[in-house]
Amino acid sequence: MSVAADPATCDLQVVGGISTHQLVNSGPKRVAFKVRTSNNKYYRIKPVFGFIDSGQSSALEITRLPGGPDKPDRLHVVYVEVSPDVKSAEKALIGSATKQFIIGLGGPAQPGSEPEVSAVTPI
Repeated sequence: MSVAADPATCDLQVVGGISTHQLVNSGPKRVAFKVRTSNNKYYRIKPVFGFIDSGQSSALEITRLPGGPDKPDRLHVVYVEVSPDVKSAEKALIGSATKQFIIGLGGPAQPGSEPEVSAVTPI
């Protein structure tokens, strides 16, 4: 897997809180990424879009707002390899063949997932 989260899971409870992770690019090329959540009502993500150079990492802040049901939610980290001259991560992901992995959020324990390849991921 060329991009992974460290730690791979996030256990934020319904009372709310903040968890910081690193998105690590162990691949040979720069990647553009987008983070999507299965529950936009109770989770905030910083940053939503970004780039990670080969061998580097990017901080990811996950905020859980208080309230709501105690259920397993997910973050989907979608990424694609890009050249150094690409300036917009959002545009780089539109219509591209992407890979993704999942970070489990709260609720019952969920392991991180292996990357999946999708033909075209709608952004």
